[in-house]
Amino acid sequence: MALHGTGTFGSVPRPPSSPAPTAGRPGASLGGHAVIYLVGTALQGLGVLLVLPFATRVLGAAEFGRVATGLVLVQMVGTIAAAGLPQVVLREHHRGEEGPRVARALAGTMVLLAVGLGVVGLALALVLSATGHADLGQWVPLVVAAVALTTVVAGQTLMRARLQPWGFLALAVLATVGAQLAGLLAARGEPTSGRYLTAYAVVLVVAAVVSLAVARPLPPTVERERVRAGVRLAAPLLPQAAAMLGLLSGDVLLARALVGEAGAGTYQVALQLGNMPFVLAVALFNAWGPLVLSHPLDRRWAWTARTGTALTTVVAAGAAGVALLGPWLVAVMADPGFDHVAMVGALGVICTVSISYMLYQGSSLAVLDAERTGRLAWSALAALAVVVLVALWLAPGAGATGGVVGIAVAKALGYVVLMALTTRFARTHSSLRWPRRVAVVALGGAALALAGAVLPLSGPGAWLRLALAALVAAGALVLAPRIVRVLRG
Repeated sequence: MALHGTGTFGSVPRPPSSPAPTAGRPGASLGGHAVIYLVGTALQGLGVLLVLPFATRVLGAAEFGRVATGLVLVQMVGTIAAAGLPQVVLREHHRGEEGPRVARALAGTMVLLAVGLGVVGLALALVLSATGHADLGQWVPLVVAAVALTTVVAGQTLMRARLQPWGFLALAVLATVGAQLAGLLAARGEPTSGRYLTAYAVVLVVAAVVSLAVARPLPPTVERERVRAGVRLAAPLLPQAAAMLGLLSGDVLLARALVGEAGAGTYQVALQLGNMPFVLAVALFNAWGPLVLSHPLDRRWAWTARTGTALTTVVAAGAAGVALLGPWLVAVMADPGFDHVAMVGALGVICTVSISYMLYQGSSLAVLDAERTGRLAWSALAALAVVVLVALWLAPGAGATGGVVGIAVAKALGYVVLMALTTRFARTHSSLRWPRRVAVVALGGAALALAGAVLPLSGPGAWLRLALAALVAAGALVLAPRIVRVLRG
């Protein structure tokens, strides 16, 4: 059940919002921090992509599909352990003089929940292993990695709230590029998913220790009442976070179930490439989100609409460019043993997700600030239901190529539903109003990305791809000065 913004936060008086030290110049902060987050997140994505072609060749389609499935399970367990608290940590940090201390206590709550869930997971693994229903060599790395990942997320959330992008960057690179690279090196000696995931978990544990040392979360007892209130506000965000993770990675599980492990490996490569503009959207939001919530309330949502439109334009251009260059990106990332036609088609469709996601994030901040977190949960659950139903409709019987593309279509439609519902709730419960031009930008970027999904991979179609990509690049260069002016205020 959602909590209403009536001036009280549960049973605890709501402290007045206090701007962050950088709130006086949000445009400058957004510009500087966005560059750091963009470079950092791009390095993460680039690092993963650099590992990807080697991982697919070392492990093969089937073993790589098992690794992809294991990583999705780690993300899902980590999301349950986080209990929807990262958004509340970000919000509470900017509410009153005690906000930073409350945020640290909430981050400590995340860590304790992760450890508790990890103990339960290990106990379950021991029971299943004793009865012959589980392999400890597979279970233990996944449980340990999930606990460590949640601890890393707690530290990163505090760093985002404090506007410390460099610390966020260091943890992110260690927990993504470092962990994936360790898995790859371990698998070279023994090309199995178990060896890969064990090395991956070891590096995540190292990242978790660094996170605790740098972020310094506190036990929840230091701010007992406000932590309880924060947990109550976060409660509807737990199903929302689980559904969001299903939207983000559950399609890999659907691919394995509907098109087999080899198909899941093929889909995972397309997903990693299609996530390049999604990574861009996440990087921009990591800088933008804290500044929105720390902005003076009387100008907050007008500023959000203006800067959000500029950021959506950047993401739409990135989505169109990646989709149009799909055939060449796929050729680099996977050998001919993978289905390149399916990859290019899925890649173009997946690129549209980033556009919907950017608009969703802006609207979700307005819904969160209005304490209508139940609305976020319903939106995410409805979107996830659309993904599952559409995938079950399109993928079976469509063949390997059609099945992979069908799952990508399901994912894209799910994000459209998520964006539409959240934007509607933001309009109902806040003063955020997106300008009409944002619809033109979003639809134009999506249309070009879908063209990248359906244009031929060779011949005149390939030349048309290059021409459209050049037009997108030229348009981005023309609009760049105006976008920079908007972001700088």
